[in-house]
Formats: sequence, structure tokens, C-alpha cells
Amino acid sequence: MLRPILILALMALLILYLRQPSSKSSPILPKAVRTSIKHQQPPPKNGRTVAVGDLHSDLEQTLAVLRLAKVVDADSNWSGGYDTLVQTGDIVDRGPDTIAVYNLFDKLRKQAKDAGGKVVNVYGNHEVMNLGGDLRYVTEEDYASFGGRQKRKEAWDVKTGWLGKQIYDNFNITHVQNGHTVFSHGDMEPEWARLGAETLNLLSREAIWKGDFRNAPIFHGTGKCFLALTKEKEREEDENGSICMEFGPIWSRTHATQEDGMEETCKSVDAVKKALGVNRLISGHTPQYRTGKILSICNGGYMVIDVGISKYYGGHLAALEIIENDDGTQSVYALYPGGKRLV
Repeated sequence: MLRPILILALMALLILYLRQPSSKSSPILPKAVRTSIKHQQPPPKNGRTVAVGDLHSDLEQTLAVLRLAKVVDADSNWSGGYDTLVQTGDIVDRGPDTIAVYNLFDKLRKQAKDAGGKVVNVYGNHEVMNLGGDLRYVTEEDYASFGGRQKRKEAWDVKTGWLGKQIYDNFNITHVQNGHTVFSHGDMEPEWARLGAETLNLLSREAIWKGDFRNAPIFHGTGKCFLALTKEKEREEDENGSICMEFGPIWSRTHATQEDGMEETCKSVDAVKKALGVNRLISGHTPQYRTGKILSICNGGYMVIDVGISKYYGGHLAALEIIENDDGTQSVYALYPGGKRLV
């Protein structure tokens, strides 16, 4: 009697053994645990785009606006994950903290890369002025932080100076973010846009490396000026200042000031958008310190994010946030201490 019972017991154990998952199978877990694991999705890798305007050597305000945008934590380290931070130039001048702010961005650039994010820096006119030896807006505190005027001059050399090389290696004249938004310090004119972002960045790099800050059209003129320099007559006109005026992508304010009226301004903005295949233009350079708010015109096709962040311009805090939606559109917000607004 015991032998058949023993055989049946062994067969039952064998069946239970065969039903167990192999080492390559998923373990059998309670339903609640399986549900919890199923919904633990990795964070999206197309993070936000966050942009801030002119900072002018003010470390306190720089950290305040970056914390407002939630890309820097209380310890001044990167907290933006997969986000892209774009700073539209003029980190330098008018304040005491030049070294500290540039070093902050250098640190954040490395930390963001390690986290899967990115930090993008765009040349402002004040970067170019300092690289070219135009130091009219440098403060005495700034000189002292470098150890004097001569040491500061040495630091800004793009070939041998620690800060000049840092800037040259990491800054461009313009940046197109994921095909939808173009960033520049000054206003992007249609003539420049038609040359393309890569060409503009190449022109600026070549001019800076050669030390050609006085005559390079990329820094002072219009796209028409660049094309015209191949003709001797127009070159002579340029030397007289009739063509190459301050309408390059680090200087122009024509969109921000609507010099030709709103209708013509928006036509020009549309021409830039068409040339670069983008949805919007973002500039710094023209401080909105009277309102402390981001300027948005042309149905959101053009925005100025220089709100006067530094204490020199009033200490206003604002950042731009761009969210990429699943349908290929973008939602654009202004971030203020009092909350977030659709623009």
C-alpha cells in the first residue's frame, strides 16, 4: 500500500518542479509587486529646454535663476537630469563675479553631460568685446579677482589663457535646439540666417582664432555685408561704415525694438524661421528691465529673455522653458518666482 502512495507523491513533486520557472525566466511575484514594477518606467530622455539671458558677472542672481528653472540644486550642482540649459551670452562685465560664473557653467556642463543633459553657451557681445580687448565695462572687482589687469588679459587669451580657451572651446554664435528653436544673443537677421547655423559658427570661430574682432562682419555687419565683401566697391563702402553697421547676431536689436513696425518685424522673423526651419527665435541682449518679463511678439515667433537678471539691471528673475510634446509641437512657458505662464 505504501509503495503506490510513495510513487504518487514523487510524481506530484516532479510535476511541481517542472512547473517552476527556469533561471532565465521571471520570478513568480505577488500581483501587487508585479504591478509596481510594471509602472516603474525610466525617465524620458528628451528633457526640457531651459534658457536664461544675460547674467553680467552676478553669481548670486545666476544661481537664483538656475534654481528657479530647477536645473541647479541647493549645493549649486546640476539637477536638471536630461534637460538642456541654454545661456544666451553676456556672462561677463558690469559685476564682480566673472571667474565664479564662468567656472560654474564649466562645472555644470560636465555634470549635465554625465547625467544625460546638456549645457549650451552662446557668445554675447560682451564675450567678444573682452576677447578682443574692449574692456570698458570691466569692474575693478573683476580685475582684482584675476590678480590684476595683466593677469586678466593673459587669462582671456583664446590660445594660451585658461578662460579664453574655455570660452573658445564651448561657445558658439548661435544654437538650434532640436530643430525647433534658434538661440542667439542679438537678433538673428534673415541675411545671416540664410547662411545657416553651421556657417555662422564657423565664421565666428575663425574670426576669434585670428583675433579679427574689428573687421569681421559676423560681429558687426549684416549678412548682406558678408556677401558684399567679395566686391571691391562695396568693400570700400564697408570701410566707410555704410554697409557694415552693428546688425550682426551679437549686436542687433531690430526685432526687439520693432524699428520698422510690428508688421515688418514679424515678416523679418518669419523669414528667419523659414531660412532655418525653426518655430521661434530666442534672443538676449535687449534688457527688459522695466518690466522684468520675457518679451514675446509675432505670435510667440520671437522672444527676448534678457529680463535684467543681474542686480545691475534690477535683479529680475525669469527663465524660458520649452516642453516637446508627443505630437511634435512645443509648449513654451515663462518661469517666474510667482509661477509659470504659457507664452
